[in-house]
Amino acid sequence: MVYKDCNIGSAKPNKNVLEKYPHHLIDIVSPNEVFDVSDFCKYSKKIIEITHSKNKLPIFVGGSMMYFKSLYSGLYDLPERDQEFRESLKKLQSNGNDFFLYKKLNQIDPDYATKIHKNDEVRIIRALEIYEKTGRKMSEIFSESTKNNLSDKFNIIQFCISIDRKIIHQRIKKRLIEIIEMGLIDEAKKLLINYDLDLNHPIRRAVNYKQAFEFIEKKYNYETFFDKALFATRQLAKRQTTWIRSWNKFEEIDPSKSENMINGVKKLITAL
Repeated sequence: MVYKDCNIGSAKPNKNVLEKYPHHLIDIVSPNEVFDVSDFCKYSKKIIEITHSKNKLPIFVGGSMMYFKSLYSGLYDLPERDQEFRESLKKLQSNGNDFFLYKKLNQIDPDYATKIHKNDEVRIIRALEIYEKTGRKMSEIFSESTKNNLSDKFNIIQFCISIDRKIIHQRIKKRLIEIIEMGLIDEAKKLLINYDLDLNHPIRRAVNYKQAFEFIEKKYNYETFFDKALFATRQLAKRQTTWIRSWNKFEEIDPSKSENMINGVKKLITAL
């Protein structure tokens, strides 16, 4: 939702909803740019400070569990991206043998290389970039404690809404049909025309957009596009559930009992 003109595929709230219920982190970045977890944490901390200054409670909802985990636990002190160096690595990859960069990383940091996929170009390039800038291995960095742990500064309450998997799958299918009818394919075409989206850009890999781009590029027919988008969304929902259930502290709320849900939220807030 942070990217401008990515409205339908991200199921971004419409203007009426945003006017009635103001949101943060909506339409703050052009698709020509890349918004990553460090940006999310930076913006989020500013929002938290501003919200507290107004004597209000900031609430973070939905989204990537990995991003929330990074905000909660803190990020490692890493150098910023170096686009010129990244481009040089991509040229080496295109000129080299299969998995050239992965093999290069495996020589430098075999412990970290075993934990990522050979095709995970984003993490491979980031690890090589950090080693180039700092001389430090990712496996060594991840063995250290993070800095700027949000939980050290604020009282934080985490909760998840527990919904039966069958109902989640029904809602996912319903929403996919709706966003396609709203013009997902046309929106994806406009993004390709209006912006320079590198093949490794997050939008290119985002659920719904990835499948829409591949359909536009005639990699498969409409039925396959729909099935792939549906499967990818279900897998994302499953990963989100797995992420949050791996956390130590969270309250579970049953939305089928609205009164219990409201009381549960009130209880969590008053606990502060």
